[in-house]
Amino acid sequence: MQIEKTGVAAMNGLGLKCLTRDDLDNIHHGACHILKHTGVLVEMEEAAERFHSAGALVDRKGKYWLVRIPEWMVTESLSSAPKSITYYARDPEKNFYLEDNRVGFSTFGEQVNIIDPVTREYRNSTKQDCCNVYRLIDALDGLAFCQRTLCPGDQMPVVQAVHNFHALITHNSKHITIGMVDKASVEAIVKMAAAAAGGMDKLRERPICTCSCCPTSPLALTVQFCETLITAVEAGINVDIMAMALSGGTGPVTLAGTIVQTVAEHLSGLVLAQITRKGTTVTFGSCSTIMDLKTGVGVVGVPEWALIGSAIAQMGHYYQIPCRIGSGVSDSKLPDAQAAYQFTMNALTLSLAGANMLFGAGGIESGITFDYAKLIMDHECILNIRRILEGVKVDNESMALDLIDEIGPGGTFLTHRHTFDRVRTQSQAFLFDRRSREAWMDATDGKDLTERAYEKSVEILANHQPKALPEGAGETIDGLVAEFEARAKAG
Repeated sequence: MQIEKTGVAAMNGLGLKCLTRDDLDNIHHGACHILKHTGVLVEMEEAAERFHSAGALVDRKGKYWLVRIPEWMVTESLSSAPKSITYYARDPEKNFYLEDNRVGFSTFGEQVNIIDPVTREYRNSTKQDCCNVYRLIDALDGLAFCQRTLCPGDQMPVVQAVHNFHALITHNSKHITIGMVDKASVEAIVKMAAAAAGGMDKLRERPICTCSCCPTSPLALTVQFCETLITAVEAGINVDIMAMALSGGTGPVTLAGTIVQTVAEHLSGLVLAQITRKGTTVTFGSCSTIMDLKTGVGVVGVPEWALIGSAIAQMGHYYQIPCRIGSGVSDSKLPDAQAAYQFTMNALTLSLAGANMLFGAGGIESGITFDYAKLIMDHECILNIRRILEGVKVDNESMALDLIDEIGPGGTFLTHRHTFDRVRTQSQAFLFDRRSREAWMDATDGKDLTERAYEKSVEILANHQPKALPEGAGETIDGLVAEFEARAKAG
């Protein structure tokens, strides 16, 4: 039975499994073998010391440390990681519940280019673009959380994460996921989040943001990764370990090899999170895909992205840890048929595989460009996917045997009260058109879907405002941004 919770649909009987239980066991043991025998390269001394104190074998390797993690540490860390997570939103009505067999969607991140919805200019993204896109995400009910979608490219690189969070927290009321870059940025972002949440204690009670941390493939935990994760965990913020191996480039060309390496990279970060603060919430993340060996490009609109992601989703269920998987970005340069086909192929596959969070809506050009029309079209596809995931409920009421008997052969159900009372249970079309050609022409003047999607995005931006921040929080957050930027310029 579906459990109604805001912002996310539950699967009801539908599912896809690409791996057997034996496959899952083999991948787990293979990942543990890598961690114990191959090890991970750790660039930060404090992190290496934490691993060593917890029981890992640590050896100096040049200016870094090779850390070998025994299987018992992995097992203990998995047992202490929460099995379900609430992604709290600034607006409590938009809380996002990560549980087994529940699926939610959002945008890709962090894209550096954008196609303007009015001028159709292709250009670098700015902070104002961030503000606009986050407000659009806030308005789209099919998006369960707000990903750091764009780069505020008009800001200094050292302050971009803080400016990005400023745009996120002031123009969106859903849960936020963002790469926080370094210790100083994490500390500033935590203060901003606390102001929005009503204080540091309230933030610890209801973390309204998640810090995304990315290992470097193959098998390296950089200083940036370690200090960001440790600082976020100690502040009580959720963390997401997002592995991003490229099969044939930074991972084995065989998909199974890339999958087992991705799992090992994630587990190394999960262990660090749990030995830093036992019981911290961790999501099992993956954006691993293939490198196109003809072009050298990491491609995402490909079936291998769906296969790797589906395997990682199954491993998330195997570990009983919620997972966040990249899915739905296109390699196309425009919001065209290729973009639509690739979104549907990957997003539907990952949804059926049970990925708890899918991020990729609105993304084109292999994830470096955001397009408004694609987001609007992807959102409508998401609503349809959610309907598929709900499945078919079969019981005495839904089989309607008494009604069929009443109507009888040759009758009509159209005018019966039973149909009238349930008309809204059918899927709805908002931009995808179901009308006759004549009605379509009258309503749209023959404009195609992409053009109408651009227009819809502009209309939403003209009319939607997110839930207001608590009184005084906006000024506090503005001051924190100004203070952070002043320190960055001075130092």
